[in-house]
Amino acid sequence: MGYSKKMSPKMVNYKPCDIPVMPIDECEDYDDNNEECPNHPDLLLLREAAADERTAAAFYLRAAHQTCLDRLFLDVAEDEMQHFMEIMQLVSCLDPIQAEIFEEKCLPFLTMPRHPKHKQAKWQPPEPKDDIEDATISPPAPDELETVDLLTKSIVGELMAINKYQCFMLKAACPEVKELFCHLMNEEKEHLAEFIKALFCITHEPLPYEQD
Repeated sequence: MGYSKKMSPKMVNYKPCDIPVMPIDECEDYDDNNEECPNHPDLLLLREAAADERTAAAFYLRAAHQTCLDRLFLDVAEDEMQHFMEIMQLVSCLDPIQAEIFEEKCLPFLTMPRHPKHKQAKWQPPEPKDDIEDATISPPAPDELETVDLLTKSIVGELMAINKYQCFMLKAACPEVKELFCHLMNEEKEHLAEFIKALFCITHEPLPYEQD
């Protein structure tokens, strides 16, 4: 199947729960061998976690510009960016469609090598980084923060939409309806990759140590 300055007023409120998501326990009947319509229940958890990490990173980048604690907020933003990278790499292990799209969009650092068919890639925790507190990132310019906010909200929306369609696909009784939800789900994965790529151009991700 083809897949074919005051902080409060300025901050955008990205609440993943604003977008309805089916309860996890209603999405447990999955086929782990379905590579065209990946539906592992852990994907729902991973995408929600990824949405939270991007929301936090955007908030801390803005806070770094709006307070005298720029180093503190940038250090924490850096951690959230790394968390997002680790989460999306695990998503790519469980979702070969998303992994393929990331590769096509020149985002290979969001994927991990997959083993032969039906074997998932092995995730390993990252190696400890020396002097992480002294690591530096290049924060977006103040006039780019609005774009960061909007792209972050777009990424969160796409992650939640993918989750919604995955659950709808599992709940649908009619094969044609299942196929439609699968198609829509995979289309959203392409949108997700496009928004991530645009955001990373502004936030200068992946961070240098994440490309090792």
